[in-house]
Amino acid sequence: MSKIVVLAQQKGGSGKTTLAAQLAAAWRADGQSVALVDLDPQRSLSRWAKLRGDAGITLIESKDWRAGGDIRGAAKLADRVLVDCPGNAESLLRTALREASLVLLPCQPTPLDAWATGAMLDLCRKEKARARVALNRVPARGGALDETLALLSEAGADLLTTRIGARVAFSNAFLTGQSAAEVQPRSRAAEEARDLAAEVEALLQ
Repeated sequence: MSKIVVLAQQKGGSGKTTLAAQLAAAWRADGQSVALVDLDPQRSLSRWAKLRGDAGITLIESKDWRAGGDIRGAAKLADRVLVDCPGNAESLLRTALREASLVLLPCQPTPLDAWATGAMLDLCRKEKARARVALNRVPARGGALDETLALLSEAGADLLTTRIGARVAFSNAFLTGQSAAEVQPRSRAAEEARDLAAEVEALLQ
């Protein structure tokens, strides 16, 4: 049965598209078919998919009133659907959330990101969508991780165990239509990407 993962965040630069690409590549490596529904006007996920040229990945560029139907249509075509949402279109976000098996909220370790994530969690609750927060671009040291975790706790966030580091391998792989696990299979980035895919997959079962 197809499962729909919606990646959403109101604050820009959270890494939604990068995580979507990592998940898509991981699921393809497991032999699952994947559909990507790109709702973001920037179409970054679409560019990645076109660079990749994988026959097992169906790309649907959607917007506005078409979104709900396109997401449901994608679920008929693939085992796993990934929906990349824009940050500043609440009506479009609500449409996507209503279709989600799981909502993944990437959050960088800053108070600004934590506040934005709190607002997204409120929206998920209103739409009765199951959500998990993925800490993304976590620095090796320093930063405001403790403050971010405290704010997320106040917001009632459920966090994934997997944390994604601030690693060049993710951006380098994205530029060639690949994943970190494909370009640097023994790297820490690859390990994190595999852990993320496994944890999300377990939540979908």
